Amino acid sequence: MIGKKKGHSFLQSIGFTVLASALFVFANAESASAHGYIESPKSRALLCAERVNTDCGGVIYEPQSLEAPKGFPGASIPDGQIASAGGVFPQLDAQSSNRWSKVNMNSGYQTFGWHLTAMHSTAKWHYYITKPNWNPNQPLTRDQFELVPFYEKFDGGARPGQKVSHQLTVPERSGYHVILGVWDVADTVNAFYQVIDAQFSGGSNPTPNPDPGSPEQPPAYPAWTSTATYVGGDYVTHNGQVYRAKWWTRGETPGRADVWELIR
Repeated sequence: MIGKKKGHSFLQSIGFTVLASALFVFANAESASAHGYIESPKSRALLCAERVNTDCGGVIYEPQSLEAPKGFPGASIPDGQIASAGGVFPQLDAQSSNRWSKVNMNSGYQTFGWHLTAMHSTAKWHYYITKPNWNPNQPLTRDQFELVPFYEKFDGGARPGQKVSHQLTVPERSGYHVILGVWDVADTVNAFYQVIDAQFSGGSNPTPNPDPGSPEQPPAYPAWTSTATYVGGDYVTHNGQVYRAKWWTRGETPGRADVWELIR
């Protein structure tokens, strides 16, 4: 009997150890999967998590996890899967004029805010909006969007806080439009994608008057670093000059490698 009890206790001990290890791995996987979403104005994913949007699938539990390769508007994610970040939560790709709840919005000056659940080193933030003549009853494709970002901010690998806000000017629109916000991570090949379903009333917010004593500054591109990952279209500065990446690169020095195009 004593031998059996010892054997039973030994097996129990192994069982508890395996269970504890599994829980540890699961907890760390959960932590690693947490990233960020647009909370103001509320994104499609966040409205799913708040149960305002329905039939959303698993995004109701993790609106922060719409992660896919960076490089948009290049071939980073397939057309028709822009809202779901390449099919992470495919229900988000359903598209019609009345499928999703909308947030009221004016054109003009706005503050957009992200809530981050993991503060990754950041390359840039960029935002796009559907064309004036887009078709809301067709899938979201690159042809539906203006592919020049209406706002772009380079962070040069800085690590943001939990709350990130951007003061930007939304192009003039009326009726229903979709805004795409993209957060490019600096030290991985991935980005996070969020779409906003916006209903424009035709109003416009004025842009605050700039300080008349402050001359307009050129775009502040991040300094090139050998440890950051860049994709085609990324801009950097190096030795006082501005370069643009032609394709994916890491550790190749601007001015020496063919991957970099000298801009100025």
